[in-house]
Amino acid sequence: MIPEEGEIEIYELTEDNLIMCCRDWQRDECICCLEKVGAMPGQGVTSMFTFADGVGFIRGCLRSHGIPFQQVTPQKWKSEFGCNLGKKATPKEKKAKDIETCHKLFPNVSLRRTERCKTDSDGFADALLMALYAKRKF
Repeated sequence: MIPEEGEIEIYELTEDNLIMCCRDWQRDECICCLEKVGAMPGQGVTSMFTFADGVGFIRGCLRSHGIPFQQVTPQKWKSEFGCNLGKKATPKEKKAKDIETCHKLFPNVSLRRTERCKTDSDGFADALLMALYAKRKF
């Protein structure tokens, strides 16, 4: 969450946290940026179903609380920040680039899931970059 005023907020994405945030944010003028995703080659049926179930839960929470959202492909939001490394880059290189870019844009924001973590979360970095994309574009 990137508020107009105040500090940036990053939450672990759990069902309870999402419901709590949607309740709080429904009174504010806000918009959510969701990554437009689909099935990935090699992904198993069970994991695809679990993933799709999670995406549906997120969309349902946003809709039920009247929070507008836009779906954006990874290529689109990553291009905004120069994070598209192409198909030859490894997943590790792509994650490192997202974290590096996020640190440059938000040097005072911790990307660690907890105080005890020793590494930054690429998921937190991606979420923050998508939030900034939404703020710039929507």
